[in-house]
Amino acid sequence: MPDSNNLISAVKKFYNSGDEYLIPVGINKDKIPALSNYIEAQNTGILLVDVDNISDTAPYASNENTAAFKTNTDDTHANVLSSGSVGGVSALPIGSFDLANTSGLDSSVLPQDQLSFQQDQLTPYTEGNINTYYYAQGMPIVRDGKTLSGNYIDMLLGRDFIIKHSNKELTKIMVKNPKISYDITGINLLKSGVESVFDQLYRNGGVGEKDNGKPDYTVTALPREDMKDTDVSQRIYRGLFWQYHPADAIDDVYISGEIDL
Repeated sequence: MPDSNNLISAVKKFYNSGDEYLIPVGINKDKIPALSNYIEAQNTGILLVDVDNISDTAPYASNENTAAFKTNTDDTHANVLSSGSVGGVSALPIGSFDLANTSGLDSSVLPQDQLSFQQDQLTPYTEGNINTYYYAQGMPIVRDGKTLSGNYIDMLLGRDFIIKHSNKELTKIMVKNPKISYDITGINLLKSGVESVFDQLYRNGGVGEKDNGKPDYTVTALPREDMKDTDVSQRIYRGLFWQYHPADAIDDVYISGEIDL
């Protein structure tokens, strides 16, 4: 790509494809900040970047929708941890996995050296929210499953699942029904479509639970009288709003004990 504008124009096709991850390959690293900022402005979709150096992420280090990856390389292994990580969870439904501690990646991904990569060398990765692949207790694992801002990748996947599938469900409802009345009946029909998306994500494991054991989400549908007259006359409904608590996960375990003598 000769310049960042042409790169962004090409990336717009990504948003029309319905894909979730964008992994740039063969693009100069000086183009990545503009690409990351563009993805950030869309607030959906996740950019996965394989970096040569941790410092490469400095120009876009606060971006929520960009995740950086760095692992070991040699003459036959490139740094392809991003695609390897995606491949490791590709068969799992959104909400059912946490990228941290993913193991058994494709052989094209080379872990950090089991002997020379010490625990203190993990610190700059953790501090910079750079994902890597290293040996823990003799097993290669991905850590920490975060984007550069420190958000967990699986939480953003849940967000995007809701956005994409809600739009799809609402479209299906409008296609299947000859006419949707602008009243409580029609509005509740639209609301039920969005609720079905949250119910599915809950079954997948991506939505938390309330104290009563029910999924922790709320879908609000405002009545017709709260809509603007101009929207009603143009047959536009803008009254749907959702809020939810993502399911929590355990990435680290600390144990303590004592011996009774």
